[in-house]
Amino acid sequence: MKIILFTAIWCPSCLIMRPRYKELIKNDSQTTLEEVDFDDHPDLVKQFKIGNILPVAIVFNNQKQEIKRIVGEVSSKKLAVMWLEL
Repeated sequence: MKIILFTAIWCPSCLIMRPRYKELIKNDSQTTLEEVDFDDHPDLVKQFKIGNILPVAIVFNNQKQEIKRIVGEVSSKKLAVMWLEL
């Protein structure tokens, strides 16, 4: 799987969530995390229809299909539960 994580340097929730996503996948060699800065990549923001609430994590399966979108700040526990449901 692949996670594209849209963040911004001015976003407090992004600072909180970035390490949570890294922790989530640290032992999963099949999943990669790509970070995209909201302000530096308006073309990708538009392409993926990212709104004003950050961070946004888009999870893709191995066939490059979006299977989950997580918007905003969530607890580590809730994030882990969502991950197990994939």
